[in-house]
Amino acid sequence: MNNVIIDIKGKQKYAGSKEWDVTEFSTEGIFEKTENGCRIAYDESDMIGAENVKSEIVLEDGIKAEISRTGPVSTRMTVEKGKRHSCFYSTPQGDFTIGIFGESVTTRFKELKGEIYLSYTIDVNSSLVSENKMEIKIKELRQ
Repeated sequence: MNNVIIDIKGKQKYAGSKEWDVTEFSTEGIFEKTENGCRIAYDESDMIGAENVKSEIVLEDGIKAEISRTGPVSTRMTVEKGKRHSCFYSTPQGDFTIGIFGESVTTRFKELKGEIYLSYTIDVNSSLVSENKMEIKIKELRQ
């Protein structure tokens, strides 16, 4: 495992809206290569209302990303190109099931520097809720 800086930019366009909402933050985390891809783990930002939430993303190169969150908000979402997955989402306000349709999963890594791009939609009861794009940039933490 290696300590890294993780820059995350999330874009979300809600159904019926023409504008993208953008959220950006940087955090320290860990990165490790796995047999089929890589894994990153980090604490979510208090700035975006995700206090005490831990996230982990496990990637299979260019195919699938599994995003797990634990804490006051918990979920295990799967973003897989060309497939729809159902996932359970738990929040302090209540629990619900959402659908995730993966449009693309792209990874580019060289040593301890890399980029992850995810594009997916979220639906509830088969009705589109939002289009989502996530851009994650990882670089080695220099000490």
